[in-house]
Amino acid sequence: MLSTLMNGKRGLALAWMMGLSVLLLVAAPSRVHAEDRTQFLITRLQYPPAAGVADDFRIRTSAALGLGSLADVAERDKAITPLCQSLSSDPSDIVRQSVAAALKRLNRPSAASCVRNRLANEGNAQVKMQLQRTLDALEGSSGSGGGGGGSPASSSGPWTPKFVQNARYYVAISAITNNTGRPIEEVERAILPALRGKIESLGGYQLAPAKEGMDAARATISKRKLKGYYLAISVEKFDYAGGNLRVRVKCAVFDYPGKNLRGEVPAGLTQAGVRPGDHSAEQNLMGMAAERAAELFAQNFQ
Repeated sequence: MLSTLMNGKRGLALAWMMGLSVLLLVAAPSRVHAEDRTQFLITRLQYPPAAGVADDFRIRTSAALGLGSLADVAERDKAITPLCQSLSSDPSDIVRQSVAAALKRLNRPSAASCVRNRLANEGNAQVKMQLQRTLDALEGSSGSGGGGGGSPASSSGPWTPKFVQNARYYVAISAITNNTGRPIEEVERAILPALRGKIESLGGYQLAPAKEGMDAARATISKRKLKGYYLAISVEKFDYAGGNLRVRVKCAVFDYPGKNLRGEVPAGLTQAGVRPGDHSAEQNLMGMAAERAAELFAQNFQ
């Protein structure tokens, strides 16, 4: 099957996708003092970028996550203003979500105002979810444990996809293959709402109901004249090598309902300075990696 996939230009595209991994890693040399590292990260978070810094959302995402992992109290306070500025001005959904996650980890009450202001104006569902979690944590509410209070983040409750009137594609999502060692409910809570939310936000994609039967899928695809895809999602074991956390989410793409393999879209994210067992960082990176995998799927399969 792989030899068939690798034929011609389509094969080249699939080979590129199979080797793709998004690395988000900002690490200052160990000899650099804490204040120098903080300024290093602040400069790379800035949008528009400072002179000499590439206009790349991955750099800004890494900087936000790095600021969120600061240990020194004074440096954490110093990071709040640039993070709040980024929250209000950065055009990237992933960067804003990373900033919101960083503010939650820093847990400084002074950030509540900017989070509340952005929440009132944020248009992206996944960023809003993270902003609400951050605000709950900063204001001492009970919603800081990662569940998201009544949102679709809870995979154990009922979930119904919204109807997309002019959809061109029909997308079914598999049960998640969990290699992380974390409870599957927690992995689903990070992956599924992020993946579904990103796909729905792209427009033109009708998501299939969870646990839909094959006959029902065929009937919907035929009646609405849609092109079907099946996404098989797996999450690899977390890698804490070198004092960093690396999370990998793989998305194998099949046609649907035939389930013939079309290719694979892997997405990986790395956050510097994370201690093993940091569940908050693991949840954030799994969600962002799932969103990136959804974006790559939409870009490369039409």
